[in-house]
Amino acid sequence: MTWHGKLLTGMALNKHNIKKKPGKYRKQLEQTAIAGDITEQKHTKKKSAKHCEQLEEMLKERTRQLREADENLKIEVDIRKKAEKKLKDYRKQIRSLTSQMSLIEENEKRRIAAELHDCIGQPLALSKIKIGFLNKLKHSDETGKIIKEILCLIEEAIKETRTLTFELSPPILYESGLVPAVKWLIDQFRYRHGLNIILIDDGQDKPFDNNMRFFLFQAIRELLVNIAKHAQASKATIKMAGKNSKLHITIEDDGIGFSGPAVNCTGYGLFNIRERMNHINGVFEIRSRPGKGTRAALLVPFKLDKKLYKKELP
Repeated sequence: MTWHGKLLTGMALNKHNIKKKPGKYRKQLEQTAIAGDITEQKHTKKKSAKHCEQLEEMLKERTRQLREADENLKIEVDIRKKAEKKLKDYRKQIRSLTSQMSLIEENEKRRIAAELHDCIGQPLALSKIKIGFLNKLKHSDETGKIIKEILCLIEEAIKETRTLTFELSPPILYESGLVPAVKWLIDQFRYRHGLNIILIDDGQDKPFDNNMRFFLFQAIRELLVNIAKHAQASKATIKMAGKNSKLHITIEDDGIGFSGPAVNCTGYGLFNIRERMNHINGVFEIRSRPGKGTRAALLVPFKLDKKLYKKELP
């Protein structure tokens, strides 16, 4: 193969004798080399153009994927926002219903307590008086014994009726206020459960209406019931003080306590307290550690928002 062919095909050129006469072989060699460079440039340019086209296609595809992902993300965010709003509205409805249920419960308990007093308590008291008169008349020893037994039974029924009436809706709560009612409640727990309870009150007025008094009384009783049933405590302390336009109530015991997650495993009573407190922009917290007792705290604003807290139901 001539050196022209080797040059065009890219084969190595070893040694070629090029005549020294100017213009004959040298010019032809230069023209051939230039032609080879142009061919290589065209090939490289074509290859680069194809590579650019591939990159552009890849970029378009990637852009499409990103746009699709962005649209999907927007849809997912919108779905989550709607779900969060529904959940928020649902919780708000639950709190409102819980508050209304508490008001209905209070009025129903007051109604039942009044019926117990009027329909059962008073007739029993009248029966006791009548039988007392009968006991003063002449009668045999056997009759007198029976009369005394009847009087004892009536007296026991009167006590039970009075206790039920006070537990449902203690008159002292509405006649004297929250603190005297809590003192009465403490006496009941001392008598029934042997629990030593200390009340520390700041002596300030607690300006709540009957509905709120009843709720706080029920909340304190629920917490004391839990202490008596589960805490294995010998002592409990109730503190009531007004501070920063809020009533601070804390109830602490020296019982066995429990781990943090157990707070979420409470029954309806504590759930009712928590939802009612949230509804009136109050705070309800329980803190406990195994072997370190339990501390429950309620923070109740003195001035309640009328939009959040409905007055007595008819």
